[in-house]
Amino acid sequence: MVATQEKPIAIASLPFKVPDILDDVFSLYTAPNSATQKPVFQARFNDDAVFEDPLLRVETKQDREAQFGSLPAVFQKIEISRKQGDFKVFAVTPNDIAQDGIPEKYRTKTLVRIVAPNTQTYTFPRVPIVGYAPQVAIPGVTRLTVEKATGRIVKHQDVWNLTGEHLPGVLPVVGSPAAYFYTFAKHPLGYVSSQGLKVLDYVGLIKG
Repeated sequence: MVATQEKPIAIASLPFKVPDILDDVFSLYTAPNSATQKPVFQARFNDDAVFEDPLLRVETKQDREAQFGSLPAVFQKIEISRKQGDFKVFAVTPNDIAQDGIPEKYRTKTLVRIVAPNTQTYTFPRVPIVGYAPQVAIPGVTRLTVEKATGRIVKHQDVWNLTGEHLPGVLPVVGSPAAYFYTFAKHPLGYVSSQGLKVLDYVGLIKG
């Protein structure tokens, strides 16, 4: 959900460096394997941090790592295009925390949201015979909700310009009954897909 009251915060007042957090988070997409991703998750994410995009939502460390760990196996290459320094930081209200589905324990903490525009370009494996590697470029924003005192991430969300927070065709209007029910469907979809990815990892089909 979009913050109900987006109150900008002076970046100089933060005890952490926003560009460093963004560099680490975007490195998760371009990492060559899951082993490269793990130090980032350990350094930047709380164990109960939520990950959400228009396709799914996951709420555990294991499921989040499974989703990102699958990227090097599914895509030949992923590129992130963004302008250095192009981000904003906003205050997060208790109402925002509830709407975003952030664990309730964070209502007693001061959180801020980092919003960074970017374009994610996904290159699929080359198609045999034709020798063509399909690509899809997804412009949007990455929202990181972090603890103001530590900079540790409690929610990582990708929002695509084309779809908003939901898939096209499935949820044509944010706030519609379909959109309301899909917010609940995202969680089981994320859980089921994560379990499947864990099985693939177990049998060695995901790059470790």
